Amino acid sequence: MQVYLAPLQGVTDWIFRESFYEHIGQFDKSFAPFIRVQNGEFYRPSQCNDILQGHNTFQTPVPQFLGNDVDSFKRFEELCLENKYSEVNINMGCPFVKVVNKGMGAGMLSHPDRVEDFLHSVFAITNLDISVKCRFGQENATEFEKLIPVFNEFPILEMILHPRVAKQLYKGEVEVESFARYAPLLNHPVCYNGDIETVADIERIQALAPQVSGIMIGRGILKHPFLLAEIKGQELSHPEKVRLLKSFHLSLIERCKEKYAGDLNLLRRLEELWEYHSEGFEDGRKILKQVKKCNTLAKYEAVLFKVLDDLI
Repeated sequence: MQVYLAPLQGVTDWIFRESFYEHIGQFDKSFAPFIRVQNGEFYRPSQCNDILQGHNTFQTPVPQFLGNDVDSFKRFEELCLENKYSEVNINMGCPFVKVVNKGMGAGMLSHPDRVEDFLHSVFAITNLDISVKCRFGQENATEFEKLIPVFNEFPILEMILHPRVAKQLYKGEVEVESFARYAPLLNHPVCYNGDIETVADIERIQALAPQVSGIMIGRGILKHPFLLAEIKGQELSHPEKVRLLKSFHLSLIERCKEKYAGDLNLLRRLEELWEYHSEGFEDGRKILKQVKKCNTLAKYEAVLFKVLDDLI
C-alpha cells in the first residue's frame, strides 16, 4: 500500500515538502496544492511557482488542477509539460463556498453530466496521466452513486476519495462505511483520504476496504510528523525525533526566507503550519498562542527552540 501527502493550500507547498523530504521522510507521492485556472487564465499566477523544477529537488509532486473547462485544463497542461510533468490530479473535492459556487472542486459533483462532458473533453486532448481527487457529493453521499458510472468511462489513473460531502467541509465524521461500499464499484485503483492520524486508522480502512491501493494523509502528518515512519515500521528514538524536528523547522525557516520579504509575511506562513502542528504537542494551544504573538523572526526562533529543547 502506498502512502501519499495530501495537498493543503498554503501549507504543504514546496517549502514544506522539500523540508519534510530532506529531514523527516519520503512519501510514495506528494500532491501539490491546486493551481486554479478560470477561462484559460491562472487565477493566481504565484500558485504556479510551487511546481517549478527549481523548487522541487528532493521530490517531484503531482500538480493539481482546479477548474471546470477544457481550455483552462489546456493552459494547466502546458505549464505541466513545460516543467516535465507526466502525471496530474484533477480536484473535484475542494468544499469551500467560493469554489463550489463557481462550479469547481466539489461544485462539479452535483452535475454528473457536466463531469462527464468535462472529462470527455480533457481525455480527448491530454498527453498526461490523470488521477481524480473527489468527495462523495455536495449534500449527501448517495450523490456519488450517479458519478461512479461516469468515472468508470475514463482511463483515470487513480481515484482519491475523501468520504465527506462538501457541506461538511472538514467537520463531522468521515463516512468510512460508504467508502467501503463504493470503492469496489470503481474500475480504478482507489486511494483513501480523510482523518488519518494513527496506524490504527489505516488498519480500520484496510479491514473495511481490503482493495484500497493507497492512503493519503494531510492534517494527520502536520499534527504527527513521524506518523509516516510509524506506517513504514521505522523505529526512531526520542532524541532522534527531536533532532529531526529541529532540522525540519530550521529548513522551513531558511526556505521561507527565499520566498517571503520581511518577518511578518514569513511568520504568517509558519503560523498556518502551527495551526495544525501544535496539536501534536502536549501544550499545543499554549505554543500556538506564543507563535501568534511573535512579530519578529528572532522571537519566533526563541519560542521554537524552547519548545523543541523542552522535548529533550
